[in-house]
Amino acid sequence: MPSAQFLGDPLEGTTPAGHLDWWRSLVEGAASEEQRRIIEQNKEKVSAFAKAFLPHYYMSCWHMNALESTKMWHCYTKASNAVAVATSYRVLRASLPAYVEIGMVRYIDYASERLPSLNMFEYITHKNINFCFEREVRAVALPPATEGLGAAHFQDNHFESETQKGFLVFAPEVDVAGLTHRVVLHPESSSEFAERIRSICEGAGLPTPVPSAFSSQGSPSGAL
Repeated sequence: MPSAQFLGDPLEGTTPAGHLDWWRSLVEGAASEEQRRIIEQNKEKVSAFAKAFLPHYYMSCWHMNALESTKMWHCYTKASNAVAVATSYRVLRASLPAYVEIGMVRYIDYASERLPSLNMFEYITHKNINFCFEREVRAVALPPATEGLGAAHFQDNHFESETQKGFLVFAPEVDVAGLTHRVVLHPESSSEFAERIRSICEGAGLPTPVPSAFSSQGSPSGAL
């Protein structure tokens, strides 16, 4: 579904005002009416492509920081019975098909800055500057166009939710135990929840969960 709905950011996936200003400057600087017409047509084509592509991106979002972030806990958990999972770029890259792109999100002022190129991926690899605290790393899958690029593999791992009609997911098989380097308990998680998570992790061969650095019994932990 559209990334703006997925992440709750109304600007994500849209064209920044600074980018529209850049198009206007090209139109105003056109040397002829014919050139002006071509620029305006190109602008409309790029806008149409970006809008058409948007519902077809599938994203896995990660937070890259040297330490835990209280703001991330508050923004992305709805209850105290929650965990954060840590991995590394190298392992995440090796866990996903080659046609899945992985990179850092760039943060710009949507009121004044433009996207750096006309690549369609720019629309879902940029967010407004007020989200810069996230330091997000994003894995993005777009249905491959041909079998040679992995079209069959994508279709084999493309599913519709049994409980929410129209909600589609791309869920390739991954080695969860190998992917998970650390499981961190929410700073305010209950002892009952912590025990349940410990039991689940033990049964699944996952690392023993550790307290958050911000909990009363916690100690500093590494990047999430």
